Amino acid sequence: MSDTVIRSQGLSKKFVITRSTERDSGELFADLMVDRARSAWRKVLGLGRADGTAKAPGRYEEFWALRDVNFDIKAGELVSIIGHNGAGKTTLLKILSRITEPTEGRVEIFGRVNSLLEVGTGFHPELTGRENIFLNGAILGMTRAEMHRKFDEIVAFAGVEKFIDTPVKRYSVGMYARLAFAVAAHLESEILVIDEVLAVGDQDFQKKSFDRIRQFRRAGKTFLCVSHARAFVMELCNKALW
Repeated sequence: MSDTVIRSQGLSKKFVITRSTERDSGELFADLMVDRARSAWRKVLGLGRADGTAKAPGRYEEFWALRDVNFDIKAGELVSIIGHNGAGKTTLLKILSRITEPTEGRVEIFGRVNSLLEVGTGFHPELTGRENIFLNGAILGMTRAEMHRKFDEIVAFAGVEKFIDTPVKRYSVGMYARLAFAVAAHLESEILVIDEVLAVGDQDFQKKSFDRIRQFRRAGKTFLCVSHARAFVMELCNKALW
């Protein structure tokens, strides 16, 4: 129990989605007017919803991206979250990263979490690579002194030395991914959460990233990722959540 860093209990996340319709815009507009009139009438009768609106029947449905998810992750584990597209993997990472809240259940996290869920998250396209390292580092909680101390190591790891003073809007997707991962990988955090980012880099960068992840484990840090790459899961991870 004492070495558990993430514990999920009954974790569920619900979204309300709108179903598409084949009807033309005139019919949709007429239905909207009817729905509004019905909502107003129900409000007069005291039958409406608390916010005074009524959902159009048949157009909305509840979608549970996660339902009753339970797991424990211990310090130093390398965990891959696997499943088909739309299975709720990214939703789980967003909850663990405190970007969104669960509908039901709870997650307990013991330690500092840093996440990289999309290529270029926290980057400004008009700023240079140098400027974005400091911007992204500040967003992720690094002090200015820490960023100065690790700057050269981050740039070398990303392999963008020649372009460090070029606006990142001119970077390729791979360069974006390398720089973003390099910043995240040099943070002083106990838990690192990543969503598919490593799939973007070339083979040399992936090897470098794998070595960095192994260093995480030797240092007792915890690594979670979403990946469809079976080789990555088999080579690096000691546990998978499906």
